[in-house]
Amino acid sequence: MKRLAAVLLFALASVAAGQELQKFEGCRMVDSDWADGDSFPVALSDGKEIVLRLYYIDCNETSATTETDQRRVRGQSSYFGIDDHQVTLASGRRAAEEVRKLLADPFTVHTAFAAAPGRSAKPRTYGFVTLSEGRDLGAVLVGEGLARSFGLRRGTPDGRTTDAAEAQMDDLELGAAIARRGIWAETDAERLISLREAQRVEERELQEAFGTSEGEPIDPNTASVDKIMLLPGVGEVLAERIVEGRPYRTVEDLRRVPGIGEKVFARLKDSLQIVP
Repeated sequence: MKRLAAVLLFALASVAAGQELQKFEGCRMVDSDWADGDSFPVALSDGKEIVLRLYYIDCNETSATTETDQRRVRGQSSYFGIDDHQVTLASGRRAAEEVRKLLADPFTVHTAFAAAPGRSAKPRTYGFVTLSEGRDLGAVLVGEGLARSFGLRRGTPDGRTTDAAEAQMDDLELGAAIARRGIWAETDAERLISLREAQRVEERELQEAFGTSEGEPIDPNTASVDKIMLLPGVGEVLAERIVEGRPYRTVEDLRRVPGIGEKVFARLKDSLQIVP
């Protein structure tokens, strides 16, 4: 019976992964004291309320009260070439405030109701937001230097492929950096490379110190995002993709996760085990 249930769940997940985006016009942001720039509660036009997580972007944290949040802030600071983490947090709060202003008028949501796993205790759903004047919210935030081009990708509501949409978002980020808009105005260009390298070194050291060993494989069907990130070469985006792709019947099934090619799979396979 358990095996049959697992097969059914796998089939349902496969269907969900290929679902088309649904369009909801006249949506509104729900007041909250925890929303940030890329995750916020939304009342859809059909009356359903969800916590929406934007595709393609990552806004800086607004606070860092836990060790996990602090690690994320350090990573975000390194990405933007900033030594002062308070500057990074201030940018996150500015992004959250800007989103509240931009979503003051009704807007359109496109979502396939794909689960957005993460550290939040609130279930989140991936989606796109089109503002009342027609602009994409994620693109606005990246272009204004209030977010980075980083996160889960998929085809867009206007029909662009993942690669085309990612390229556009990367170009918007580059333009913001050159113009020194938003947080990029605080970037120390000389420090950016050294800070990013230090971040990569820290990630490697954490994996060596706390990553899974050959004798301690993890189950990708039950492991948390944080646990999966301890696997060799797995960052936050790939970890979230692995969680979103659940359930897996065999370790080989992870080959269908975007970003897991032959080389990545070869590094991961001995650290994974599907528990019946």
